[in-house]
Amino acid sequence: MKTLVIVRHAHALPGYEAGVNSDAERPLSAEGREKASVTAARLNQLGITPGLIITSPLLRAEQTACILAETLCAPVEKSFELNGLKDEQDVCDFLKEQLNRTDCVLAVGHNPNVTYVTHLLAGQVRTFLPGSFAVINLDNPAVPQLTYFGE
Repeated sequence: MKTLVIVRHAHALPGYEAGVNSDAERPLSAEGREKASVTAARLNQLGITPGLIITSPLLRAEQTACILAETLCAPVEKSFELNGLKDEQDVCDFLKEQLNRTDCVLAVGHNPNVTYVTHLLAGQVRTFLPGSFAVINLDNPAVPQLTYFGE
């Protein structure tokens, strides 16, 4: 089965609280690290076994991806395609291409991009809270199916 899992990064500290000068450097909060662990456990319970985790290079997304990778035992790659600034259709096309490499890809990105990409792929609008995720079956790329949404 071809499966795409779209994850919004977990809760991050505001820049002023983290003592950083750019949005890209904002780290996960303690709450965010805990949420990423809970998300990883839930994905594991659902039997999600990604062959690859692709993440935005922004620190909070990368940290979320690394926590997920520890539980799900998958390699992590960074991609600017997931930085939240790319056109959503281009992101969809990029993610579909990644399914040529492995049957299950997990992508960690940012809102509102993850919301728009999920809508474009599965035809549904969902509210992505930090750490929430969508599981999309792409066995038939012409008719993707949202099979799970939650935390």
